[in-house]
Amino acid sequence: MKKMKFASIFFTAVLVIAAFAGIVPSAIGTNGGSDLFEEIEPLVDVYNQNVEDIPFVTSLIGEERVHAEISLNDGTVLTIGITTDKDAKVIGFEKGEISDPTIKANTTENTVRTIMNSGDPVSAFQDALNSGTITYEGVGLGNKIKVGVMKAALKIAGFFM
Repeated sequence: MKKMKFASIFFTAVLVIAAFAGIVPSAIGTNGGSDLFEEIEPLVDVYNQNVEDIPFVTSLIGEERVHAEISLNDGTVLTIGITTDKDAKVIGFEKGEISDPTIKANTTENTVRTIMNSGDPVSAFQDALNSGTITYEGVGLGNKIKVGVMKAALKIAGFFM
């Protein structure tokens, strides 16, 4: 369960990450005074410190570039660019677009906050995926296939949570 909690933090931070895969440079659209990025940013360190405890993550999301868009409650969009290294650790997490993304992800501020504030972030994340409030897709054929495999793995993992 602890391993999956760190995975959820990763997903939230990165997709807020899109597809177990990845991660991302100056906000497109203004931040509208929302402190959401500042609240998510420290979770990257938590994820990096625990990534080894999530075996399947390192085999699926190494060297990714995620373009994540979060629709904020004030009507603006927070764009986050995330980059991971070959060991699936986040090496870049910044406001703004990322060039040549491998994954695109979308969600809302309410969804991110629900997951972050949940007593069971794993279930909250899974619910958001199942309801479609978090969406993600691979960019290019190879990444679309990889993301498809990740989506299937998430559904299977959901049966054991």
